[in-house]
Amino acid sequence: MGKNLPDKETFELPIKESCNSSDFTGHKASDSKTQFQTQIFFHILFWGFLWGIFESTAGYLLHLLPFSVGWLVWYPVACFFMFNVYKRTQKISTVLAVAVLAASMKMVNLFLPGSIDRVINPAISIIFEALSMMGVLWVIKYHLGENLKKPLTKALALFSMNTGWRILYIMYLLFLVPDWIRDVSVISSADKFIVFFAVHNLFTTIALFAGSLLLAYISKPFNIIEHKVSLIFSMVPVRFIPAAKAILFSFLLCITLALELML
Repeated sequence: MGKNLPDKETFELPIKESCNSSDFTGHKASDSKTQFQTQIFFHILFWGFLWGIFESTAGYLLHLLPFSVGWLVWYPVACFFMFNVYKRTQKISTVLAVAVLAASMKMVNLFLPGSIDRVINPAISIIFEALSMMGVLWVIKYHLGENLKKPLTKALALFSMNTGWRILYIMYLLFLVPDWIRDVSVISSADKFIVFFAVHNLFTTIALFAGSLLLAYISKPFNIIEHKVSLIFSMVPVRFIPAAKAILFSFLLCITLALELML
């Protein structure tokens, strides 16, 4: 089963070319650009879909536990999905793209009963997590390079990324939210702030570092699924891709809403 997988983590979809793509050089360039954009869209949609499914199902299961462990799960899992998109596309901007997709799916919960801050704040957090990861990936890509293989450098990069989004979130709570949201937030008391900014930061960074060592093993089943789904997606003719994108995105939102209603 695994022998059909590409050798590299960054692989391209076997997109079918239009029957007229070889007639003119302009057509070839146009089709090539469309195929490249489709590959990127597929990776964003695939990992965004998995992210949305996890948020809905795992969120329900975590709330059944008699103790709170969600804080130790959500951020490392978000990093897993965002990093996998980057690893396949090698485009830092796709980290934000998949985060916007996940945040949009989270905002669907506004149509369900519940407190607004429990929907908006997690959605905003996802965007801040993506922005922080983008900044660290930029530094890694253009300045650190091979140095990232050193355990201490990797740990510092993960800690900086983790701290970065928390600083952005605190600034958001200080200056951009109404008082009633601030009064129930992580900055409503010194104890809550210390737990959020120090305790949670430390333990989630440890979880990230441990996950980075096991990333190849954790990603393997997802790689198999992604490869098989990509074969199906590649059967869509180039001229129908825009319509397919709209249909798939709508389907994704409907699945998310259905899961939220059922769970």
